[in-house]
Amino acid sequence: MNQTQHPTSVPPKRPSRWSLRNWPVRGKVFAIVAVPLALALIFAGARIWDEVDSARDLQVAADRVEMIPVIENYVAAVEGVLLAYSSGGDTQGKVNTFDKAKATLQNKLNSTDVAPDVRTGVTNLLSGGQQLVGALSANTIGLRERITTYAPILLTAEDAINGSVRLDDEKLRAQTQGLSRAVGARGQMMIQQLLAKQGGDLAEPELRTSMITLAGTEPSTLFGMSQVLGVGSQDAKALQSEMVRRMDIISNPDAALVGNSDLLQSLQATDAIAGQLVKNTTAQVTTAVAQQAADRRQAVIRDALLVSAAFIVALVVVFLVARSLVRPLRILRDGALRVAHTDLEQGIARVRAGDEREPEPLAVYTTEEIGQVAHAIDELHTQALLLAGDEARLRLVINEMFETMSRRNRSLVDQQLALIDRLEKSEDDPERLDNLFRLDHLATRMRRIGANLLVLAGAQVSRDHRESLPLASAVNAAVSEVEDYKRVEVGEVADSALVGRVSADAVHMLAELIDNALRYSPPISPVRVSAEQTSNAGLLIEVHDDGIGMTESDLRIANMRLHAGGEVSQDNTRHMGLFVVGRLAHMHGMAVRLRNAVAGEPSSGTTAELYVPPKLLEHGTPIGVDARRYDAPSAAPGEGDVYAAPFAAVVESGPVEGSGLPRRSPGSSGIAGREPEPQAQPSQWFTPARQAGPAREHPSDTAPFFSSRARAGEARQENIDISDMDVLAAGLSAPEPEDTDTDYIYQKMLNEIMVDPHTLVVPQDWKSVWDNGWETAAEVENVPVQTHTEHGLPVRDPGARLVPGAADVGEAAPAPELPRRDPDAVRASFTSHFGGVRAARSDIETGSVENGREHQ
Repeated sequence: MNQTQHPTSVPPKRPSRWSLRNWPVRGKVFAIVAVPLALALIFAGARIWDEVDSARDLQVAADRVEMIPVIENYVAAVEGVLLAYSSGGDTQGKVNTFDKAKATLQNKLNSTDVAPDVRTGVTNLLSGGQQLVGALSANTIGLRERITTYAPILLTAEDAINGSVRLDDEKLRAQTQGLSRAVGARGQMMIQQLLAKQGGDLAEPELRTSMITLAGTEPSTLFGMSQVLGVGSQDAKALQSEMVRRMDIISNPDAALVGNSDLLQSLQATDAIAGQLVKNTTAQVTTAVAQQAADRRQAVIRDALLVSAAFIVALVVVFLVARSLVRPLRILRDGALRVAHTDLEQGIARVRAGDEREPEPLAVYTTEEIGQVAHAIDELHTQALLLAGDEARLRLVINEMFETMSRRNRSLVDQQLALIDRLEKSEDDPERLDNLFRLDHLATRMRRIGANLLVLAGAQVSRDHRESLPLASAVNAAVSEVEDYKRVEVGEVADSALVGRVSADAVHMLAELIDNALRYSPPISPVRVSAEQTSNAGLLIEVHDDGIGMTESDLRIANMRLHAGGEVSQDNTRHMGLFVVGRLAHMHGMAVRLRNAVAGEPSSGTTAELYVPPKLLEHGTPIGVDARRYDAPSAAPGEGDVYAAPFAAVVESGPVEGSGLPRRSPGSSGIAGREPEPQAQPSQWFTPARQAGPAREHPSDTAPFFSSRARAGEARQENIDISDMDVLAAGLSAPEPEDTDTDYIYQKMLNEIMVDPHTLVVPQDWKSVWDNGWETAAEVENVPVQTHTEHGLPVRDPGARLVPGAADVGEAAPAPELPRRDPDAVRASFTSHFGGVRAARSDIETGSVENGREHQ
């Protein structure tokens, strides 16, 4: 023992010096602030990096834009060479200018990081220009070849200019587009000048066609230039008018094209406007891009300085704030932890016990912010205690309100049950009596709900039952308190009895568990109840349903609530039944749990288990059902119970009478046509030992009907369905010779629902012996009413519509004089029997329909 306790006495190992738990408060404050500061620094650095990257891209764009004037000069040099060789000018000077422009363009291309497509275009431009100049120097190409060789060079130059500016600035892109169009317009004007000066070598139609073709491309070129010049500008209007003028000259067949002064003048005017546009736009584009790059560089530098300064200031502020907080926080921390961990809990416990003293304040008396926080903690402590007191008082008021409402409702329900009992005693009409029974059952369930409210309020439910209650009776009583009791099947029940002080609460718990199983399972599926003894002489009652089941997490939560003994929570409104079961089980030392019928398979249904300890039981012999009730052979005529054979047969569904009882189909019982000997019916459903006890407080309870099945005979069989009237009727054996007492109400009720086989004969060979009885019963239903009241309502004669063969009290053997019977016992017998017959017949009809569906 000492060896096992020795390890627990060793003090825990102290954490290392560098452990986070041993850091000082100042270090922890810095650690807390370091995270947002680091994030801010990262985000600021990312932003600065983006700006640097953007500035770098703008610088590259500025370098690429500088290719535009170089390309424009190179194209102009090619045009100068072409014009010089075509018009006889200074060819050598133009060639030298071309060589310089070519070298400049080549060097710029090598030193600039241009786009790949631009690099390819400029390379083609250099080779194409050199090839054209070489051909012109060798004088090996004519006018047509010169024009066709120069045209691709011009298009390549336009594409290179457009590709040199790739920014998201719409204005810059529009200017670049106008610049490239201006370069193209200048090249077109030069080509047309060549044709107008040197076109004499060409045929007139061919020359005119070439001029018209070139003029056809001018509209798109002039439109691009107008976007830069402005649509309404003077230069744009001049370009438009000159283009119209040239088109008139070219399209006039009478006008000579070669040496036409008007045509040359128009071409020179357009070329001048295009040249000026190229000059101006080139300067604007390069300046704008360079300015953007410079602005972005300045923005990067400015943001970097601001972020650095802000970060330094933040560090200084954090240091100062941390130093100002550390010292007073150490004092405040101890007091706050004491309040949170000790004082508040103890104060709430005192308030709930009735002691509402003011809590002691923290030992911080300063008026600065830390002192205000300390005073705020004191106020929070006080308010928490006040709220705890209000909650305790509110809970007490609500419990008292629930208790008052429940007791008043219970009193009204008891009065209602007493009134229903009186109405049942004086009522003979089966249909109205059936409605009274339904109302009686509904009121019984209402009384159980009222008891639930008492349990919810924490009040003690008054129980008048002091004697032990057989377990079978407890199960049947619980079944009688649920709505859909016809679906409940009671299996093997151990012969045990519950002690009187827990019997009523046990019935209440079973009713709640059965009702829960009925509600959460398909309406056509049964709910099975069984009880067996455990190895420690206890009792385990199981309620199984075939519902959708519960997940493992839901089962754990529900079992935790059941094990907690019905603690009040927000789920009580939705799971009041489980709350009541948990509280009653905790009160009496029982145990309740829920589980899946098959472990790990929620779809297998849910099983509720109620464990009753041995100290709450009184044991006896097992109770079962004799198998002969299911497969007993047909009795000989005149022997045995007259009703055993008909109830043992399979009952098919038939038409339902006004009282809700199904009619049997002719011939379905299997009784022979020979008349059996009449026998007296049992006068009561209870054995004398059971009747010797005191009368129950609420005689309208339908529990005696269900309990009678457990006391109908000494031998039982497993898995009895509460709604199985065949098993119930088969268990009703003939009374002992000395017990000849007859209940008149019981006999009269049997006359209305039973068919006497005495008068049944077989009129035809192909009919069953029961067909004649059913035909006679149908004729009795159509007997006309002869007497009417003064208001015109029909008056039924007692016994006029009874099925032939009803029991005749006058013909029965005279019974020996017996002591006066207890009216409550007679009424209870009648009530339970009729309710059972009605429920059993209705279930037989439902069961037959379901069996028929299964065979379809």
